[in-house]
Amino acid sequence: MVTQTSPMLPFKGLRVVDMTQGLAGPFCAMLLGHYGATVIKVEPPEGDWSRTLGATKGDRTPAYTTCNRGKQALVVDLKQKAGLEVVLKLAEDCDVFLESNRQGVADRLGIGYEAIRAVSPDVVYGSVTGFGQSGAYASRPATDAILQAFTGLMSRNRGADGQPRRIGYAVPDYTTGLMAYQSVSTALYAKAVGQGGRHLDISLMRSMLFYQQHGLVQEAVEPGSSRAPVEQSPLPPTGTFQTADGPINISIVREKFFQSLCAVLDLPEVASDPRFTTLATRRDHEEVLRVVLADAIISRGRDELCAAFAAADVPHAPVHDYASVVQDSHVQETGTLAWLEDAALGSVPIVNLPGTAPLAAGDPRGIAPRQGEHTASLLGELGYDPEALAALLETGAVA
Repeated sequence: MVTQTSPMLPFKGLRVVDMTQGLAGPFCAMLLGHYGATVIKVEPPEGDWSRTLGATKGDRTPAYTTCNRGKQALVVDLKQKAGLEVVLKLAEDCDVFLESNRQGVADRLGIGYEAIRAVSPDVVYGSVTGFGQSGAYASRPATDAILQAFTGLMSRNRGADGQPRRIGYAVPDYTTGLMAYQSVSTALYAKAVGQGGRHLDISLMRSMLFYQQHGLVQEAVEPGSSRAPVEQSPLPPTGTFQTADGPINISIVREKFFQSLCAVLDLPEVASDPRFTTLATRRDHEEVLRVVLADAIISRGRDELCAAFAAADVPHAPVHDYASVVQDSHVQETGTLAWLEDAALGSVPIVNLPGTAPLAAGDPRGIAPRQGEHTASLLGELGYDPEALAALLETGAVA
């Protein structure tokens, strides 16, 4: 029997050439590597732009480190013929080739699907872009904020002034990375059962619309519902309340939870008030109910209230930030985090992938490469002798 203490490496032996930058494509490639694939990260001379995204130490950032751990890295200048030849040699025995250029750019660089398929006929080739490989917007630049705006996500996150706001996390990028991973994994299975390789068109636009399809269907069934104020809960009094020492979220999805909530807060009169006895009446009197509950909650300590809610089986959670959630006792007890040493960033919390064995100190899957760290060794594997490597380094075709 294989236990969760043993690494699950079903992609061991597979080779991935990762020419993506940013977050979405690299996140997909990192997941393939986590499950055993050899992932070769190919960067331009200026490096993956995520190496400068956020707090920078040395040649890395948290964004780069988390999306590129477990990879081998080399630098190639595709504008030089010798550099392109290196990439085509890498592609000869690859199973997966990933790129994240705007539509048409990979072809101009000489690494489009047809060029890679010419040297690796059954390749699974993934293109990760903002708006896809076809259509009027295919050549447009795209960022996380642009896709949050375009796909409607911002409209569900309005400020006190009613204006749509960007969610303060790269939801489109990481969602697309997961979508890309499942798409590539499925294509690898298709290849394994004799259906050959293929070109996968993976866009942030489609990924985010897929992610929000519940809302799209809801709007079609109930026109105007997507424009309702987000603060208006479909299940009042679900929402966030302020305790004496920090915010708490309460989720009332069943009638028994409302009764238990009132019991914990010592509000029997609220539980029996005709204005609040059903979901429909609570919706009609949501503002009044929130004021009553807020007055009862503000005087209670958060830890004490959480304990009382837990005992009464009321769905709730403290509203954590990133600094506090990594210190939560449950997160620690469940082995959710692996605190690993990064050469530049120091001790950092890497989240153990759900359903897999925890990373141990020194596991190469937890370490992100320096820029060009494996250039010499990878080119040696491709058959370049020291003299040829030196010539490439001198011209800047590789670094």
